[in-house]
Formats: sequence, structure tokens, C-alpha cells
Amino acid sequence: MTPGHENRTRDFWLSMPMLLGSSVVRALAYSNCTSGSNKPTTELQTTAEMAYDMVSPGPSVCRRSRGYKGKRRNYNQPSDFREGMANAIMLVREGLGETAQTIVRVASEEHEQKGVSGAVGGVLRQIPPTMVKPIILATEATSNVLGGMRSQLAPDARREAVHKWRTQD
Repeated sequence: MTPGHENRTRDFWLSMPMLLGSSVVRALAYSNCTSGSNKPTTELQTTAEMAYDMVSPGPSVCRRSRGYKGKRRNYNQPSDFREGMANAIMLVREGLGETAQTIVRVASEEHEQKGVSGAVGGVLRQIPPTMVKPIILATEATSNVLGGMRSQLAPDARREAVHKWRTQD
């Protein structure tokens, strides 16, 4: 063994705790970034839901969610990035399916009552909320992905959040 090899090995073991410490600091910084970027996402979602309530001819999103039990699942805080991405994909798929079903239902109801002109009018009345709905779905999906990233980077934060919500019920 050469003397330089011994020094490299010793330097490695001396610098290892610093490297591990920097990775912990980096993970905490990423975790804080994801939680910080989730706040504007939530605000955008609230604004989009309010705009949806203003332009949609039916009941508001809040009233509909209370009285409408069933189809859309309530996704829990994801445990990692993969689960957050899977939840986001499911949420977008279900949301787009609901939107399509709403358009078809309104068109068929209006067609039964007023004929072709009623169906066209019903579909035209659904255009504004249909344009806003993808924004709501995108912000919910983004929130799921960011929550999964945060849970993967800081698993203790997820456990604390789950415990907090369980004790509040």
C-alpha cells in the first residue's frame, strides 16, 4: 500500500459524517421547498373552484362534494413520490371522466326536453365549467405529487401529519 492510499482512506472516513449531514440538510431543504410550493397550488385550486362555481350552471363544488358520496375517492397523504404520482393520475382520470359524463348527461336531458336546440344549448352552457375543471384537477394532482415528494424526503413529517389528523377527529 502506498502512503497516499492510507491518507485517502482516512480522509474518506473523516469526511463521511459531513457528507451524510449535507444529504440530510439537502433533504430538509427539498422538503421545505415542496411544502412551500404546495401553498400557491392550494390557493390556485381555491381560486379555480370559485371560478368554477361562478360559471357552472349547477350547484357549487362545495355543496356538490358534501351531498355527492361515492365516485371520487378521497386520496390520503401519499407515502412516497410513486404513490403521489399514482394518486394524481387516478384523480385526473376520474375528473375527466366525470366531466365527460356531465356533458353527456346534460346533452341527453336537454335533448329530451327541448330537442336538438336544447342539447346544443346544454352543451354550450357546459363549456365554461369544462374549461375551468382541468385547472382544478391539475392543482389537486400537483398537490398529490408534492405531498408524495415531501413524504419521501421527510417520512417523519408524514407520520406527524397522519397523527395530527387522527387526533383531531
